[in-house]
Amino acid sequence: MPLDLQPFLAGGCPLRQIILAGQGSSDSAVTFLGMLLGAALAHNFNLVGAAAKAATETEAAVLGGPAMPGKIAVIVCIALLFVIAAANMKRRKK
Repeated sequence: MPLDLQPFLAGGCPLRQIILAGQGSSDSAVTFLGMLLGAALAHNFNLVGAAAKAATETEAAVLGGPAMPGKIAVIVCIALLFVIAAANMKRRKK
C-alpha cells in the first residue's frame, strides 16, 4: 500500500493555494497566509540562504549558502524533533 502524502503537502504549490483561495477555499487562504508569514519570518531573522556571486572587477566572489542564524536554527530544530520523538517513545512504552 503506497503512502499518501497529499494531506501533508497542503495540496500543491503556493500558486494553486492562491487560486483556490480566490475561489473561496478558506483552508487554502490560511495555508497561503501561513506560507507567507513563514517566509517573512525567515527573511527577517536572516534564516534564509544567499545565492553565490561571481567575482567582478571591483568585488571578490561570494560563496553564498545559509547564514549562521539559519545553521543554528536547523540544529535547534533537529534537536527539538529528537526530544519530541524521545518523549513520544516513552509515552508509548507505558
